[in-house]
Amino acid sequence: MFKLNTLCLFLLLFTFTFCTEKKEDDKKEDNKKENTKDKKENTENTNVKSEEENGNELKKIRKITEGKSDRKFNDLAKLIAGMPADEGSVYEKIHQSPEFKNYANFADAQWKNILDTKRPKLIKWRDEELKEVTQAGGRLFYPFSGPDFLHAGTFFPEVSEIVMIGLEPIGTLPDMEKISKQSLGGYFNGIQRSLASVLQYSFFQTISMGSDFTGRVVSSIDGTLPVIMLFMARTNHKVLNYEKMALNEEGKLVPAEGYQGNPQTYYATRIDFQRGDKPDELKSLYYFSVNLCNDAYEGKKGLNEHKPLLTYLQKLQFTDVYIKSASYLMYKPVFSTIKDIVLKGAKYILKDDSGMYFNNFVDGKWDITLFGRYAGPIPLFSNYYQRDMAAAYTNKQYPIRPLPFGIGYQFAEGNSNLMLAKKK
Repeated sequence: MFKLNTLCLFLLLFTFTFCTEKKEDDKKEDNKKENTKDKKENTENTNVKSEEENGNELKKIRKITEGKSDRKFNDLAKLIAGMPADEGSVYEKIHQSPEFKNYANFADAQWKNILDTKRPKLIKWRDEELKEVTQAGGRLFYPFSGPDFLHAGTFFPEVSEIVMIGLEPIGTLPDMEKISKQSLGGYFNGIQRSLASVLQYSFFQTISMGSDFTGRVVSSIDGTLPVIMLFMARTNHKVLNYEKMALNEEGKLVPAEGYQGNPQTYYATRIDFQRGDKPDELKSLYYFSVNLCNDAYEGKKGLNEHKPLLTYLQKLQFTDVYIKSASYLMYKPVFSTIKDIVLKGAKYILKDDSGMYFNNFVDGKWDITLFGRYAGPIPLFSNYYQRDMAAAYTNKQYPIRPLPFGIGYQFAEGNSNLMLAKKK
């Protein structure tokens, strides 16, 4: 394991990131305009109501029969994950190749500690400490996530939808037949490389994601899609369907057909999936590659400039928010819009100290439970030390519960922290 100071050299901060004058001498025209205005307001009110109803619908269990399903997506997920093929897999021939067998052996070893030791600890802690959160269901919003379905799916198993956002591209489905004729071993090596930090430290290194998920290392790994599918397969989920989505001008998600090639359009991955222990329930994950900063960054419009994205997030109707290893971005004024959306919209927020300032939650609007120990930030982020958070742990102002695993930048067990904030 790298020493912490060495690890810090590989971390980079994300710098990431809406009257008509009337004339008294024409009453008929005036009345006509008023009627039009009333109709518009009624329509807007109807739209707001439908958004609220949509949020309530998420708390209901969706049946598998409500969605599309094609086994090829789960076959692909298991292949990428280095897992045995199901009978009749379209990738059976590749599963028999020496390159896959070598990769599968490495992947099994790579995942052994996670599946045998680490994840069972997370699940046990979740079942003991997050009962109310998991029972609430609804929608999870995970900003600054990268492709981290591993923790999202583990901590929030009962949500019907997960919305994840990062700067990393959404990517495309790999053409495994083409890859198998070129460099199958190179592809699997690229997958191994992309997982190294999250499996060892619990988070993706920003500097590595800039190359691992952009086709610079392996051209066919051009985004987060294959890794999300891999995480689903390895954590006993079944991938049912994949569809590329687009945000239209009204801030609504629609199929991406017809929007291809438009540089002003934001796209998303949609993956429908099911839990292995609840095969009748339909769940969906959306991943966006967008800039959550207020202003433009790396050629991507900022949140305040991209009205469709801002509208979408303001109407998202999420229940839970999860924030981990977020480079302390929402400490900065340039991320104030997304921070305000999170604080206004969430009922439950589970976060480590990198998510946002502790003092955002001491206004009397939140019930707070602390977990683990506040060891302060790692050296790279030393200027984000929180005295009020340290005092809360020292003075035991709030309930403090054990955290029997390491997570976040302070990934060593005994040095990690989490906080659960429940809106009153």
